[in-house]
Amino acid sequence: MSKIREDDIVEEEEIDVVQVTITPPPAPPPPEPRNPVLARLLRMADGYRRSGQPYQAIEMYFELVDDHGETQEGLQAREHLMAVCEQYEREGKMRQARALYERLL
Repeated sequence: MSKIREDDIVEEEEIDVVQVTITPPPAPPPPEPRNPVLARLLRMADGYRRSGQPYQAIEMYFELVDDHGETQEGLQAREHLMAVCEQYEREGKMRQARALYERLL
């Protein structure tokens, strides 16, 4: 068993503590208020999708995204297109999913 020598003892150093405040980035602006015509177009596109007409639905979703992307309906259309992409991936339709992803960029 070895003994502790005086040279082995390390004195503690004082450490200054600095307080840092992180300010979160500003919130994005809220989407524009709902537009009744855009809401109907979104519902129509959803109807096409439910009735087994995905191509008509996809084109309507893209019209909403391209022409009204900052509205609530445009943002929802983008989410619906992402859901279509995910469905294509699950079904092994990678080309279709990729084409939609690239068009969304």
